[in-house]
Amino acid sequence: MTGATTTPPLGKILTADEVARFVARVAYPTSPVVLVDEELALAAPARAYGDWRGALGLPDLAEKARTLLPATAGGCAAADTDTAPDSGPGA
Repeated sequence: MTGATTTPPLGKILTADEVARFVARVAYPTSPVVLVDEELALAAPARAYGDWRGALGLPDLAEKARTLLPATAGGCAAADTDTAPDSGPGA
């Protein structure tokens, strides 16, 4: 079993309502049983946890996981890798 230090900080990327939806979906007796590849989760958290939530029927939370969790074990969040210049006023 992995320690808390390797678990994604879900409370930092999901609101309380989103956490409640996720917990209700996982705890519901007829929800699909979806396993997470632990090695993939450690190596590529964004992909693993995004795929997991997608398989559970929570596509909005899957997209949030894919963009806000680190793309790699030592990397930054996928959303942080955008290198496009700022297109706002004064750019």
